[in-house]
Amino acid sequence: MATTEIATFCDICLIRDLNKLAEELCPQCEEVLCGDCGNHHKISKSSKSHQTISIGKYNKLPSFIKQIKHTCEEHDCSLEFYCKSHDSLCCKLCLISGHKECKETIFIEDFLKPSLGRQSAALANVEKVLKDLGDNISFAIKDRNRNIKELREQKRVIVEKIKEKRQEINTVLDNLEGVLLDEVSGIENEYCQKIDEIIAKLEDEKKKVDEIKEDVDSVKLLGSNLQIFMGTKEFQEKVSNNEINIQMLNNNGSLNNVTMDCVFDEKLKGFMKEIKTFGDAKVNNSEKHVSFSWKCDKSAQLFKSISRVKSIENMSVRLVRTINLNRNGLTGCTMLESGEMLFVQEYKNQLLKFCPNGEFHSEIRINPVTTGIGYDLAMVDANTVAVSSSGNPPYKIYLIDANRAETRQVFDINDFSYGLSYHNESFLCCTSNNGLIIFNKSYQNTPNVRILRNVPKKLTKHYVTSNENSIFHSNSYDNSVVCYDFNGNVQWKYSDSVLRKPYGITLDSYSNVYVAGFESNNIVVISKDGKQAKELIGARYGISNPRAIYFHITKNILLVTNYNRTAFLFEVI
Repeated sequence: MATTEIATFCDICLIRDLNKLAEELCPQCEEVLCGDCGNHHKISKSSKSHQTISIGKYNKLPSFIKQIKHTCEEHDCSLEFYCKSHDSLCCKLCLISGHKECKETIFIEDFLKPSLGRQSAALANVEKVLKDLGDNISFAIKDRNRNIKELREQKRVIVEKIKEKRQEINTVLDNLEGVLLDEVSGIENEYCQKIDEIIAKLEDEKKKVDEIKEDVDSVKLLGSNLQIFMGTKEFQEKVSNNEINIQMLNNNGSLNNVTMDCVFDEKLKGFMKEIKTFGDAKVNNSEKHVSFSWKCDKSAQLFKSISRVKSIENMSVRLVRTINLNRNGLTGCTMLESGEMLFVQEYKNQLLKFCPNGEFHSEIRINPVTTGIGYDLAMVDANTVAVSSSGNPPYKIYLIDANRAETRQVFDINDFSYGLSYHNESFLCCTSNNGLIIFNKSYQNTPNVRILRNVPKKLTKHYVTSNENSIFHSNSYDNSVVCYDFNGNVQWKYSDSVLRKPYGITLDSYSNVYVAGFESNNIVVISKDGKQAKELIGARYGISNPRAIYFHITKNILLVTNYNRTAFLFEVI
């Protein structure tokens, strides 16, 4: 009786030609029962373990939950098992006849033990994802409203600036002033409207999340074991779609912080008669004030989720720009959301900043009182970069505001630091004496360091990167790239003559691994499972002893830095 419609009269009484109103449902028997039959059902040896629910409560369950069958149509037996290989429910006879060779079958009663309150880790994880989605959407809506207020305040300030400037010049410029004011208002209206559209999308996703939450609560309270089990799969698919939609808004720039500014024409000072424009209204659509937080446990997923894979077979690059850095000993690089590039020289105590067009911008001193430090860089947020200090005291990692050229925070890790990575509020660092260490950004001064097991203890001048589930480490000692989980278990190891002396390592949005081959003079890309690899960029592009590498996910740009003098920007196609 897997249907959304519930019979009015008791099934047992109808067999006896009696018409008694049904009061409750037994999902296992797929029968509706009156009060008397329900009492008998509860004490019968064959059905006393069954859990019945009232008709009223049953009607509150989601329709797809009520449509789940409990009985095998082929064998007329209870569906008690689930086969992961075939993604299907099975009865005992199904297991014998069609699933003998299947290695992953689950006994549903073991999955949902009464001692656990009929809860599943996967369903609990759905609830966590829903909470994350709700929190992230609420935060994004709040941030977009903040951006609207910010734009309007910036418009007010710009209008005042325009009026002040307007008072200094001849009334001949009235028309030009109006043009600029209209431009500012147009930008404000255009981008505020776009932000309102994003807010509408976010509110729609929030509404979907709230609806799923209600369904989850209903299933937890009222669903049978089988309904909870199969419902979890449906919930995960729905939540996965919500999560992808929200992440797409984050990745496609919809949540970028939009700002306006006004730059007056310098000719206003002395050449008012020759001036052609009153000024320019500029828009900065790159900086993010939103940082999504996902606390759910991806390992709790019971059913297969949508995978994001990009094959490396047909992958190629287009050279965008060659940058003459005119510096030697370059060991670290990264790129800000604005397109500005940062480089660090080994032991030079300097952070080099270059404009998006490749022109030199400025130098930032890492430590104002010491010398001989600096090795690798890791982006922390839109404007903050972490710098490892390498093989000279002090044993510190510095967080530097790249725009203000000032230090925000310093971590003392009591070891020489080299390759550096940052992901989900945690740092990973290659060290001279403790191998790969992990510590949280929230710790102050001297952090609580965790040493990753199974990793070589001496990782001088090695590099590391990471994603949600894995850590990727380039080992220049044995010409390999190794993938670990966060417990230190080796997932795969890549080694081939095409890659010699691997140093810098980075990931794209599909977790493909890009590695700089220092002696092989190339960039090699490796699939996320370590099973495929190829040379993506060779010496013909000017690659010579590449040391540092960084993939900018939102721009789909690969920044490659030779050890001496030259860097390159490639678009990955």
